[in-house]
Amino acid sequence: MTRDELQPVWEKIVDIGFSDYEKLTKAERVWFNVEPLITDGIVDHYINYGAEHNADTIEDLETLEFTNVANLMRKMNSKFPNGAPATDIEKRAEQMENWDEKHGEFIENIDKEFWGLSNELEKKLYLYVNEMNVS
Repeated sequence: MTRDELQPVWEKIVDIGFSDYEKLTKAERVWFNVEPLITDGIVDHYINYGAEHNADTIEDLETLEFTNVANLMRKMNSKFPNGAPATDIEKRAEQMENWDEKHGEFIENIDKEFWGLSNELEKKLYLYVNEMNVS
């Protein structure tokens, strides 16, 4: 099924993911965590919602055999205290407050590398979603 055909299923998964994340199946969780990367980018994962499930997202990328993207996230994580972003969005924003000055080129390079991989990641994700019969 195409992205458009899967839209009603995606909306259901988003509702579950935001209301009771733990109720997502493994396949639903992979989709819930990886889809925003494809549409909004790796940097957005840290700036907005998404990083509260950062460890799961890395695991989900490994499930899709996208270790290269998982490693980009690990590199981003290395810039946070204790190697992991805060799960609270406001605390995470504080952690990232001066990143443009400190890590601007680093972030640009991560972002550029990610966008070079995103089309293949999208194909792999939708192949997985269809193989797993997420519905």
